[in-house]
Amino acid sequence: VASFFFIGLMSMMIPLCHVFGALVAVCLFMGLFDGCFICIMAPIAFELVGAQDVSQAIGFLLGLMSVPMTVGPPIAGLLRDKLGTYDVAFYLAGVPPLIGGAILCFIPWVHERQKSKER
Repeated sequence: VASFFFIGLMSMMIPLCHVFGALVAVCLFMGLFDGCFICIMAPIAFELVGAQDVSQAIGFLLGLMSVPMTVGPPIAGLLRDKLGTYDVAFYLAGVPPLIGGAILCFIPWVHERQKSKER
């Protein structure tokens, strides 16, 4: 959850970097958190679907992740053409991971609530 949240935060910080060193630092942190997110995807998929279907689940996750990565750059280009800057595109790119991270924070609460109902 923290990795997902920080990916969104780092995306939103890119337009705020006016010095090359700051951009390098933001990109390093973004790469670190993205690597953590990708590494934890397989164990989560294994826990959710079991050993039999884990390869299909990972393929499905990567397929879903490819949609925004394919559609995002043309949308960013359209925003650049309309607004004259890429800043809004970076801010908008950071919103879904922030929302997703916030929603994922509620999973332990929901899980505990389901356990208490079963008891």
